[in-house]
Amino acid sequence: MVVWTLLYANRSDWNYVVTVWPAWTWGAIGLVFALFARKGKSLLVALWLLFALMFVDEAKSYPRMLVPTGPHDLRVVSLNCAGGTVAAAQEIKAYRPDIVLLQESPDRNQVAKLAKEFFGDEGVAIPGPDASIIVRGPVTPVTAKYTNDFVGAHWKDSQGHSLDIVSLRLLPPCMRIDFFNPDAWQEFSRNRSGRRKEVAEMATKLADLGLKPDLIGGDWNTPPDMGVQRPIVEGLGDTFAQVGRGYGATCVNPYPCLVRIDQIWHSSALTPVDAFVVKTENSDHRMLVADFRWVH
Repeated sequence: MVVWTLLYANRSDWNYVVTVWPAWTWGAIGLVFALFARKGKSLLVALWLLFALMFVDEAKSYPRMLVPTGPHDLRVVSLNCAGGTVAAAQEIKAYRPDIVLLQESPDRNQVAKLAKEFFGDEGVAIPGPDASIIVRGPVTPVTAKYTNDFVGAHWKDSQGHSLDIVSLRLLPPCMRIDFFNPDAWQEFSRNRSGRRKEVAEMATKLADLGLKPDLIGGDWNTPPDMGVQRPIVEGLGDTFAQVGRGYGATCVNPYPCLVRIDQIWHSSALTPVDAFVVKTENSDHRMLVADFRWVH
């Protein structure tokens, strides 16, 4: 247990082959062994439960289901649309969003049609090569030739509240389970290193474009990992970690759904009140829904 605690507390490229998986998977294995231990069973069980409280999202998100949620001013929905599947994006409409973040989004014309479908004549689409944003206007797109992994916009609602919004999709993950193969460890390490470099470059691009995100979300292709995400989420809150209810993993839908790679982060302009994940019918990702109140 001590080893796993150290690994999750000190995530790095070399141990990413372990820490890319949700902590509950290792905790569950450890707890089973602890239950069959001949000596010190109570202590081992207590230590694994402590590990769960420290690193397992669900240790906090399931108990929150017992507490009623309050009203919200703003609903944000993020979904990877599985290679541009329009039917996947259309599933969002039933959740009555105010802001939609798409990844592997449909093409420019289809996203424009979705904007009208979601918000009528007020709907505005900010399409990108991969990620897109759909809102009820007015909105000012912030585009550049080199932003092929994200799209950003300045948005203002009818009450005068404004947000800088970013939808993104990062470097795809390493898909291997041969943990005893040294080559797998190296590939996972390279994967995390490459994503960290991508995030650092993205932070520079955002600064060049004058975007200081109040909402940044999408398909990060990694579980929450400050060692990778810090340059663009420093000072922001991970919405599901703060207020999420139920099971938070979003990939792979429908199963085995293990990893919380779809995330929405927010600035101090917003107070999160709820977040939950929805099983979808037309995507290999689950939908992330997050509700907020305006701070002012």
